[in-house]
Amino acid sequence: MIFLFLPLPIIGWIWYQKTYAVIERNAVDSSIQMVNQVNTHLETYFSEVQRTMLPMLASDLTSAFLNNRDEDPFKRYELSYRIDKEQFSKILMNRTDIYGISLISDRIKATSSSSFTMAEQRYTSYLSRLQASGRFRIMGLEDTPNDQVVAMAMKFTPPQSGMKQGMLIVDLKRDEMAHILQDVQLGRTGYVWVADKENQVIYHPPGDAVPSVVPAAYLKAMGGERSGAFTVKTDAGKKLVVFIRSDRTDLTLISEVLLSELNASIVTVSRVSIAVLVLLFLLSMAAASGVVYSMTKSLVKLLRLMKSAEMGDFHVKAPDEGGHEIGSLFRGFNKMVEEIKRLVEIVHVSELREKELEVKQKESLLHAMQAQINPHFLYNTLEFINSNAIVEGNEKISAMIVSLGDMFRYNVQSPNGGVNLADEIHHIEAYFAIQSERYPSFAFDIDVDRRLAATVPAVRSMLQPIVENCFKHGYERHRLRPGRIRIEGRFEPSGHYALHVADDGRGMAPETAARFNAAFDRPEAEAPAVAGQPGGRVPSIGLHNVHARLRLMFGEPCGLRIDRSGGDGTTIRIILPPQAAEKEEPHALHHFAG
Repeated sequence: MIFLFLPLPIIGWIWYQKTYAVIERNAVDSSIQMVNQVNTHLETYFSEVQRTMLPMLASDLTSAFLNNRDEDPFKRYELSYRIDKEQFSKILMNRTDIYGISLISDRIKATSSSSFTMAEQRYTSYLSRLQASGRFRIMGLEDTPNDQVVAMAMKFTPPQSGMKQGMLIVDLKRDEMAHILQDVQLGRTGYVWVADKENQVIYHPPGDAVPSVVPAAYLKAMGGERSGAFTVKTDAGKKLVVFIRSDRTDLTLISEVLLSELNASIVTVSRVSIAVLVLLFLLSMAAASGVVYSMTKSLVKLLRLMKSAEMGDFHVKAPDEGGHEIGSLFRGFNKMVEEIKRLVEIVHVSELREKELEVKQKESLLHAMQAQINPHFLYNTLEFINSNAIVEGNEKISAMIVSLGDMFRYNVQSPNGGVNLADEIHHIEAYFAIQSERYPSFAFDIDVDRRLAATVPAVRSMLQPIVENCFKHGYERHRLRPGRIRIEGRFEPSGHYALHVADDGRGMAPETAARFNAAFDRPEAEAPAVAGQPGGRVPSIGLHNVHARLRLMFGEPCGLRIDRSGGDGTTIRIILPPQAAEKEEPHALHHFAG
């Protein structure tokens, strides 16, 4: 059916597109040729006006007016009167299309056949727009008491003026330009309009919406081209727009006409031909569909069953009917669905077992990381030491024993029991108390809101390895006295809680910090090697231990990050999950002595 019926509409469509393109190109060429003729006519008209003005530019009266420096009003009036009588009047008598002529000196003194005041007012703005001397340029529309005029201006220096520069302004009646443009016929409703170099509309046929400037869409389509054509969509249909920018007059001529008016008859024939071809194609398809109906009915039924199976319904079953070929398809479909159903069940059971094994492995890893010895024998020993210290009056040893007892009690609690950040802060305070007794130079700051900390989930014994790392690698390795360790925390915009642990010891090398951060970015199931550790592995208690436990418990992005490390210390950031439901009272750890 494809090879029989598809070529017919394709050939018809290609033929229609080709003919329509040729028709449209001919219409564009015809419009461009018409606008070129109008542009040539306008250029000739403005050239004639310029030639008419040339004798006046070289006259002695003009030179005398430009050189006149006499402030006597009567003498200036007498000179202006002579220019108007001997030059302006003669030109205006021969050229009825000229509304007025104005001559202005560089002192902004004017003589004019219409209004010297208006001429002097225009001098400054025209002078800034005129670039070259000796060449007229269209300045645009100007309002007069009677009508609008098209202003032309030119700056010049007569040879006998002693290098005194002047300006000549010629105001043309817009009616002459209108006569030239109104004679142009483009289709039934097409027209031509004109804009100056500043895109101000000089002439536009009267209508419902006469623009004052060239529309932005037109300027964008024209770009920097000197001539061309484009189409725009209007309520009446597609409109052909042809434009030409004249180098001699600096005017832009724009014609607009509906394409349907240019090629209406030929397009109608083309559309009728396409309609006939489509009708023939539909009749052929209807006849072919009647022939193959019985076969397509069974195929459509099979397609519906396949879509049901695709959506996950493996209980569908094709009927045991049809001829030899269709019946074979139905039976094959039923076997396929049964086999897929069996395989899906096998895969589902395998995935469940794999997930269960993965959960058990993570639980085993978590238990192994948190496993501690059962130090019951230490409690009796610590109680005995504490009692003797109290009896002996050694409060320093008693305080250290109490803090040590708190630490042991916290560490041996159930590893699966939940803790919050307040518990960890209380635990690390006991550790800091012991270190403060050992090192008189050591001090610590903890800037954490305890009430909010009680709502933030944490992992047991996560702070102690990090703080021990500060003492071991920040101070002891470099033979420094322990200084100050600061812990501060706050909620981030993402909702997670960021805890910063900072010391003022000697930091690690930049490449070492980079290796640690790269290891922290890896999945928690991996145990990355870090240079400098025995065997290339991280120890069981250390930064990676804490990071892995955080990732196992809370997932990403929770974990550790080395924010900075250098000669002035190291800052490690701990990302904890968003706060849980707020408790009324933070959980308090009992002191060993209590």
